[in-house]
Amino acid sequence: MRALWGKAMAPKIPFAAKDLPEKVTTSTDHMSISGVQAKALVRLNKDSGELEFAPTGSTHILKPEPNEYPDLPAMENVCMIMAEAVGMNVPPHGLFPMADGRLCYVIKRFDRTEDGGKIQSETMYQLLGSTDKYEGSLESIGKAIRAHAENVGLDTIDFFERVLFCFLIGNGDMHLKNWALLIRDKKASLAPVYDLVSSRVYFKREEDSALMISAKKNKLRRSDFERFAAYLKIDPKAAANTVSSRLAPRQTASLFSD
Repeated sequence: MRALWGKAMAPKIPFAAKDLPEKVTTSTDHMSISGVQAKALVRLNKDSGELEFAPTGSTHILKPEPNEYPDLPAMENVCMIMAEAVGMNVPPHGLFPMADGRLCYVIKRFDRTEDGGKIQSETMYQLLGSTDKYEGSLESIGKAIRAHAENVGLDTIDFFERVLFCFLIGNGDMHLKNWALLIRDKKASLAPVYDLVSSRVYFKREEDSALMISAKKNKLRRSDFERFAAYLKIDPKAAANTVSSRLAPRQTASLFSD
């Protein structure tokens, strides 16, 4: 709680989802969770102890529960907890009741300082000059990381493990805007994970990957991830160990699925 708010007590949220200043309409080009989920930029009012809308100077992002996707805030929170459990860089986050009693998901902005100042960040959508967040490949992201990251080795392995993790949890909505670099003192690094959800829970025919990997988005196999690791110039033995440890539980689970 202290990592998220700077204090032991959770703040009160005096508004409901219907009070959010902006609504997000359904995307017409790609059916996705992000196409209908509303978000609000907020900050803690230290005098009142309540959250308030903050078009400027925000420190957190709040996501209410969309009617279209029941329990989505809880889903995202669980996915982020799992990511943290396997060692990923996860911003402080949590679930909190809104004024109408429904839960919302709140995450601390990693591109802001404690007082709301900006830390430079670039999404892969921006960095690659894309016009469609679903067009592109994970290889192109890996190439950008290798070209710009200060610590290429660690960030490349981190990226590879995140790609595997998204596959394992059924997240087929990790598009170009969900990968980013942070720039501090002219040094770039892979940004913490964000927007992790098991989209397959809501879309049974969801693709394995929102972006191309080994020239495809579906029917991904171990060999596809091994080729991907080779493209990223990850040590073959390290890549094989990572793939084996991550994919084994999913392969075992598939034996008991319909």
